[in-house]
Amino acid sequence: MESLLNILSIIGSLVFVFVAIGLCIFSHELGHFLAGKWRKLHIDAFSLGFKPFWRKKINGVEYRLGYLPFGGYVELPQVDATDGIPKSADGRELPRAKAIDRVITAAAGPIFNIIFGFLVGTLIYFIGMPSDTAKMREMTVNHVDEKGPEYAAGLRKGDKIVKLNGKSFNLSWAHFVKEILFTVDPVHLEVIRDGKKMEITYIPKVNPAAPGSLKAEGLAWPYFTVRIPVQVIPEKNSIASRAGIKRGDIIAAVNGIPLQSPSEFQHLLDIAGDTELVLTMVRNEKEFTVKLRSQIIPGLSEDFTRFMIGANLAQTPGGVVVDSAVFSSPAHKAGLTNGDKLLSAALPGEKAPKEIRDVAEFIKKIRSFKDKPFIIYFERNGKKLQTSVTSLKVVPRTIGVSVAVYDYPSPWELFVSTIDMSWKSLRGICVGIGQKLGWTERQSSLKPSHMSGPLGIGTTLFNSVYRSSLMTGIYFMVVVSFALAIFNLLPFPVLDGGHIVFGVIEIIFRRPLPTVIIKGLSVVFVTLLIGLMVFVTFADGRRLVRGFIPAKQESAEGKKTAPAEKQKGIQDVKKADQKR
Repeated sequence: MESLLNILSIIGSLVFVFVAIGLCIFSHELGHFLAGKWRKLHIDAFSLGFKPFWRKKINGVEYRLGYLPFGGYVELPQVDATDGIPKSADGRELPRAKAIDRVITAAAGPIFNIIFGFLVGTLIYFIGMPSDTAKMREMTVNHVDEKGPEYAAGLRKGDKIVKLNGKSFNLSWAHFVKEILFTVDPVHLEVIRDGKKMEITYIPKVNPAAPGSLKAEGLAWPYFTVRIPVQVIPEKNSIASRAGIKRGDIIAAVNGIPLQSPSEFQHLLDIAGDTELVLTMVRNEKEFTVKLRSQIIPGLSEDFTRFMIGANLAQTPGGVVVDSAVFSSPAHKAGLTNGDKLLSAALPGEKAPKEIRDVAEFIKKIRSFKDKPFIIYFERNGKKLQTSVTSLKVVPRTIGVSVAVYDYPSPWELFVSTIDMSWKSLRGICVGIGQKLGWTERQSSLKPSHMSGPLGIGTTLFNSVYRSSLMTGIYFMVVVSFALAIFNLLPFPVLDGGHIVFGVIEIIFRRPLPTVIIKGLSVVFVTLLIGLMVFVTFADGRRLVRGFIPAKQESAEGKKTAPAEKQKGIQDVKKADQKR
């Protein structure tokens, strides 16, 4: 049953990708079409989808419906400035369109992308989208890797980060990391230690321990982690509400263990059983403690047990991969860490079975051992290894709170952040190229290979729905629509921005550029654009292949496992908004 649901989830996510990309492209072409109609330009055809199966001509325009619902297109021969004498589809010569008409029609595509993004972005503003963590105005450092530049610059466990690059912030951990990745030159952290303000300045460097596929990307992932509290909403008359917990309170630690994620909170509830829990809470920036006992989730029998190793398993085309392991869980104690490819499992003395490539099947296999010690066979760094594990026997428990974290960005915030991200990405890549060629001493870990094309965009949209939620997918669809507008407004020939520039030049000087110059520039930029698309598609393909082959990890032989603050996630955990 779980395998069937997984297949349906994959199909649904793929459908979303095609619909999302199709709507972004269609809204763009609809802008050109409506502007062309308004300016009375000749339109040969307007199509919804590609490979038409239906055509009908109305008032000189052929309307089409295509089998492939990947967007649409509009044929506007008078907008193309490379044609000295524009011609219709049937070969008739057409009058040259006025420069202002070409500018308006070219600009309408990106403008409609922006309008579409604002309309869809309104859903996110009212409904909200899942966030990795709550937004934080300050972050307490939980661990600093001694091999990292942050430690060398003086950052220590317990430091409270209050400013990033000279500015106060209100960011989730993911957005905080993104700001660091897009920073050119030194990162400046203002921290408070023992009541005194200090500034930590360092040059980010590539982190070989970056999570998941980011390791292979060669990005300057932080060498430190922070305490990520869990914000809760208690139910009426629940254990939590009776203990004095209120809506918006933050659980910072359970029994003295700082929380790193909602799933870790659930794990600590489950393994505590009937014993008393001491919750470290934060309300209005003031810390206090609450003591309570959890209960088995109502409706479940005391005999309803789960056998868990404390690992979040991810399904990849290449098989079952460890996404993360909870600190002090059986998986963590056994040395398993993110990126390990699980091959099979068996009781001691048994012959290792054939490779298990499905997450649901692997979990079923583990549960069949119950609380007996068993062997997990896995692959790391191309080496086949094995480790002994004993599952925990737990009954799902709750204190009656919801721990879902949602963000409600306005459409304007999404638009501004997309422009900001596009600018910082382009700047970082240019600095990275200049640094590589020795043209500048400025530093950036961003490279051209970090850019994404249609394949990468499709993969991101797929993963956002498949691994997170529909609202997360809608969020990325809005970002794609805004990014499509920004890209097309670049002042290069063959793009809408190029048509706008040629039209503006004609308006200013009252004569068009010579056709030979426009054609020459267009050939050059078409060649460059094709080369860029081939390059980014190759980079996207490499990233996709890494989904089949887990990122290599350092051998665990003789080495410590990842620090506690990086061990988050737990097998079989449901969505973050389930009851705790």
